[in-house]
Amino acid sequence: MERRAFLATAATGGFVATAGCLERLPGVGLDASLETTDPELRPQDPPDVTVDDGVVTVRGTLEYGSSSCGGVELAHADYEDSQARLDVLVVAADDSGWTSACTDDLVEEGYRLEATVGDELRRVAATEHHAFGETYSTTVDGLD
Repeated sequence: MERRAFLATAATGGFVATAGCLERLPGVGLDASLETTDPELRPQDPPDVTVDDGVVTVRGTLEYGSSSCGGVELAHADYEDSQARLDVLVVAADDSGWTSACTDDLVEEGYRLEATVGDELRRVAATEHHAFGETYSTTVDGLD
């Protein structure tokens, strides 16, 4: 019973300790959404980044293995307030888990990510990680 009381106290204390600092936690307060689309770019092309009135749009095409066990996911989206910087990472996800019944095909799928960051934005860095380790990035500086 003492263990449960300790864990409950630790969990509550951790929540209270971070309650005033939520803007410093990665992704907290960042409005970002990802949708899959038909591919508009080649998988070898770096992500396309546009910024318009505090809204960042990232488009790209990822290559992943297995149409039955893979997909495109937003792995990381973080706005760093002190540097006015947005970092996003879109990955080829493997959803196979413990099953071995995945198809053996290679899929190219487009995506469109939209993030609202407000008026303060100096830099956007968008990175893609593909199924076989290929990585493509785009960095846009001087946005202020």
